Amino acid sequence: MFCSSLSLASPCSEEDKKYAEVWNNYYDPQEAFDFGETIKKIIDEKDLAGLFEHVDGELTSGPRKNFVVGKNFSEIFSDEWRRGLLESESPCSPVGWRGFMLDNGSVWYNRDKARGEWHIFSILGANKEKVTDIKLPIGWKINERLIPPHCFSTRWMSGDNYEDFAEKFIINDYSHFSRNPGVYFGNEITNFGPIISSWNSEIYLATPLKKCFEGGLRFGGLKNVGFPEIQIDDNSVETKICSSTDVCTKFAYSILAEIPIEQCRTLAKNFKGECLKSYLISIGDYSGGTMGWDMSYNIYGLFSLSNEQKYILPLKNFYKKNDAINYIK
Repeated sequence: MFCSSLSLASPCSEEDKKYAEVWNNYYDPQEAFDFGETIKKIIDEKDLAGLFEHVDGELTSGPRKNFVVGKNFSEIFSDEWRRGLLESESPCSPVGWRGFMLDNGSVWYNRDKARGEWHIFSILGANKEKVTDIKLPIGWKINERLIPPHCFSTRWMSGDNYEDFAEKFIINDYSHFSRNPGVYFGNEITNFGPIISSWNSEIYLATPLKKCFEGGLRFGGLKNVGFPEIQIDDNSVETKICSSTDVCTKFAYSILAEIPIEQCRTLAKNFKGECLKSYLISIGDYSGGTMGWDMSYNIYGLFSLSNEQKYILPLKNFYKKNDAINYIK
C-alpha cells in the first residue's frame, strides 16, 4: 500500500514515539506519516479512484463511493481544496482519539487496531451530492406545527437506552434491534410507554405525538425542560435547552428523504397502526467542546392507532449518513 521509503529522513520525533506509547503503540509514527504522504501523492495525481480505494466501507463524512464512480477529480474536489491539502504537513501523531488529519481535517485517517490496516474514514469539503430531486419540507409539520428535534428518540452514543429496552423486552439480538427497532414494535415490544432505566430514569423509544408539543422530552429521555423556542437555520430545525446559565445543549434535525408509506409499513410490519408519514432525517445534539455534533441518521414513522393515539416510532437507524443514503437509493 505504501512504504517508509517515501521519506529519506524520518520527520517523526522522540516526542511522537512517546505519544504513541500513550496509545499503546497501536500505530507507528513513521507509518502514520508515510500514509499521509501516500494520500497527498494520490491527490496530487488527481486519482479519484485511488483515493477511494483507501476508504473502508463508506466514509463517516464525505462522498458516497457510488457517487464518485465515473466522475473525475475536479467534479468532486475544488482546486483550492486540493492545493490546501498538498500544502499541509503529514502528521506523525493523532489528534487524540480522533485519528490523524491532513489540512485541518480535510482528510481524516487512522489505523485499524484489529486488522492493522490504514484507511481514510472522513473527507470534508467535497462537492455535495443531491440526495433527492423531490423538494422536501423544512422540518416535519403536524397540523402546521413543527415537531421539535428533541422529541425524536435516538440511539445514544453509549447505547444504554437501547440496551435497557433489549433487556426489558428480552430481545437477544441487540445488534439487529439497534439498527432495526421498527420490526420489534408490536412483537417483542408490546408496551409503547416509557420504561424505568437501570439508572432509575424514565426513557422511551416510541414518542407519543401529544408529548412532543408539551415539552419534557429529550432524545429518548424524560426531562422537565418546558418547551424551548424552535428556530430554522437553513434547512435545519433547531432548539436549545439549558440546565444552567452556562450549560446548554443544542438539538437539530433535517429531513433527507421521504420514505414511501408501503416501506414504512414494512419497517414496522408487526405494529398494529396506520403509517401516516415517514422520513429519513439527520438528527443530533451539541453540548459544546471539541467533540462536535453527535449525529445519527434514522428513519421515523408517524403512526395512528385505532384509539386515535399517534406515535412517532424509530424504524431504522444508521451509523453513517452514506449508509442511509445507500439504503434509500
